[in-house]
Amino acid sequence: MPAPLILTFVSTLAFAIQLLIFAYLYSSHRVRFFQYLLLAWGAYTLSKGLRLVDGLVLDVHHPSFATDVATVAAVGFTLAAAFAHRWDYRLRGRDVLIGAGVAVLLALASSGDAGQRIVGGSLGVVQIAAGVLFWPARGRRIGFRGERLLAGLLTLWGVHRIATQFVNTDPGSAGYMAVHAVFIALYFLSTFAVIIMVLERSRSESERLHARLREAERLGTAGELAAGMAHEIRNPLAAIVNATALLTDEAGLTPDERSATLTALRTEARRLNRILSDFLHLARPQEVRRAPGDIREVVEHVSALIRDDRSRAPRVDVRVAVDPAVPRFAFDRDQVIQVLWNVALNGVEAMNGRGRLSLEVARQNGDVALAISDTGSGISPENLPRVFEPFYSGKPNGSGLGLTIAERIVGAHGGRIEIDSRPGRGTRVTLLFPLEAA
Repeated sequence: MPAPLILTFVSTLAFAIQLLIFAYLYSSHRVRFFQYLLLAWGAYTLSKGLRLVDGLVLDVHHPSFATDVATVAAVGFTLAAAFAHRWDYRLRGRDVLIGAGVAVLLALASSGDAGQRIVGGSLGVVQIAAGVLFWPARGRRIGFRGERLLAGLLTLWGVHRIATQFVNTDPGSAGYMAVHAVFIALYFLSTFAVIIMVLERSRSESERLHARLREAERLGTAGELAAGMAHEIRNPLAAIVNATALLTDEAGLTPDERSATLTALRTEARRLNRILSDFLHLARPQEVRRAPGDIREVVEHVSALIRDDRSRAPRVDVRVAVDPAVPRFAFDRDQVIQVLWNVALNGVEAMNGRGRLSLEVARQNGDVALAISDTGSGISPENLPRVFEPFYSGKPNGSGLGLTIAERIVGAHGGRIEIDSRPGRGTRVTLLFPLEAA
């Protein structure tokens, strides 16, 4: 088999493989401009295949009428893809008929050497125009990787088409081999640029979709918070209203009953204030202000507060174990104290003020693990997934926002919270903080 036919066979096979790659990508990335590029690459593959038939079956050295039509169609679809990318253009039936007529006329016009040069130069100009249209428009906010690369390659491809009209392209000549080598290189690089561009567009669309989902989740959470807030406020408000109604009836209350009613009024008012304070802290969290610090000082500070709080922890044995290998790292001291204090108090209340509370600090891979363990009643498996839900609480008078706020603060540090609990065997809450904050 002559060298030109071998080159045509190899390029046809390579084009077919790239066309299959395009078809596979299009099944999951159905963008209009990519659809037209898929048709263009299919026309290029058909053109190469027909060129092979011209040499093997028809034994002609010049492209046949069908080959020329396929080549013109490929350039036309490339221009349509550029229009679709730039202005969201859509091919209509009338456009297809006009394009088919132009392709036939150009194929007929390329019968002689002069006609081939004119048609080839015209296709080169069209390809350059397609490259210019793929170049990112000025002032457009959203751009995609691969646009400039594809625009530049299509422009070079058009220049190559024009330049080949002035080069000796007799089969087997050096000019013939050089022209085809440059053509194949431009084709392969253009394919690479299209793949980059399509995948980048898909990634950008995915990010926008995720942003919309996050916004929907945020709105949904706001609705849940509002509903939960209304439910939590209703109970203390009802108690306050009942207490004020009793206080207005001075003759019907003994001094002891009046004192008990005032105490209940103050208790419910404090509860209402705590719910509102927690809600405001959740809705408007403070900015994390990291500074290098020693987590040992935080743990010792919180453990001392618990030991000194005899009203809440009269018979709690507080134990602290800090691995000396834990280095200093950046964290917001006040916020971490708040998280540790809230979690530790949850453990104290779960033990009804008596038991053992352990605070342990150790390294865990690239994180600092701060574990708070208690010997309380534990959490049932069905309730464990709900502990971070706003307004969910296992305590009768709890606001249900403590762990929600703690999870948000730890998340703002780039960390996470893990909970291991079994009924009757206590609970272990592990706060994981990254040593290298993002």
